[in-house]
Amino acid sequence: MGDDALDRDARIKLSIGTVQRGHDDGQFALPSSLVFDHHRGLLLIADNSNHRVQVFSCDDEGCSLVSKLGEEGDQPGQLKNPYGIAIDHDHDRILIVDSGNDRVQSWSLSDQSFLSCVSQFGSRDLEFQLPRDIAIDNHHHHIIIADSESHRLVFLSSIDLSFLFSIG
Repeated sequence: MGDDALDRDARIKLSIGTVQRGHDDGQFALPSSLVFDHHRGLLLIADNSNHRVQVFSCDDEGCSLVSKLGEEGDQPGQLKNPYGIAIDHDHDRILIVDSGNDRVQSWSLSDQSFLSCVSQFGSRDLEFQLPRDIAIDNHHHHIIIADSESHRLVFLSSIDLSFLFSIG
């Protein structure tokens, strides 16, 4: 479906990005995950092949880019193929599965500043092999990571991101 077809389809109220892969602000290369922050009206999108998360402010009129988290690299605050993303309102943070670096990074939800990294490559307690997704269980204070190459789910404490247990 071309751009003209999108413009003509009355059911589509909003579109972000382009039909082709792009690297500029507001364009994507393999968007892999998204989450909406209803408290702030923010849409966060893991832009996998651009090694970043793009943050948009959204309302009834549309969405506009407000910030980007990360850039390609393996240092704290840098990303390589981010996959999953979650918002932890209880701890005012954004959690990003930094798949290519085999870790989870946390960023401030308030000002989108980098906070911390958890894990490294491996299959022991606090190590990952190509983690892909993340979920938050606020009731039990757990963060659950889908660690794809280790064929397991890893449970972390949502309080301090420490290892709790794994399944699989």
